[in-house]
Amino acid sequence: MPTHTSLSSESERELSDRFQRFIPHSVNADRHLVWRGRTLNADCLIQIGSTAFLLRIDAGSIRECRTELPLLCSWDLAVRGSVEAWAALWQDPPPPGWHDIFALFKRGEMSFEGDLQPFLAHLQYFKDVLTLPRKRGTR
Repeated sequence: MPTHTSLSSESERELSDRFQRFIPHSVNADRHLVWRGRTLNADCLIQIGSTAFLLRIDAGSIRECRTELPLLCSWDLAVRGSVEAWAALWQDPPPPGWHDIFALFKRGEMSFEGDLQPFLAHLQYFKDVLTLPRKRGTR
């Protein structure tokens, strides 16, 4: 994945804070979203620039969201994106070509790794979770 320097580490910190502030609570408070992921149990690494989060998903609920990861942290699947990718994805509305995780993958700004079966089997769940800061990031 390309590394960009046009956005500062401050932007990365702001995006990471936004993610950590909204994702666990917003997912768990949304009964429909939890229901959609009811068969999903996975450890998912989400990376915003150089900042990594480990989401422990249990039956669609976020049981843990941590940033301090052990040296040899295992996970089932990873979604890694540049700071620019996350910043654009969370704009309301996002710019054309930056509006979806697969558009970002096509641009080379996002990657998916690990066991992709649970990711693809619960694709709409992941798309909804990963765009939650777009809707609630400014409140």
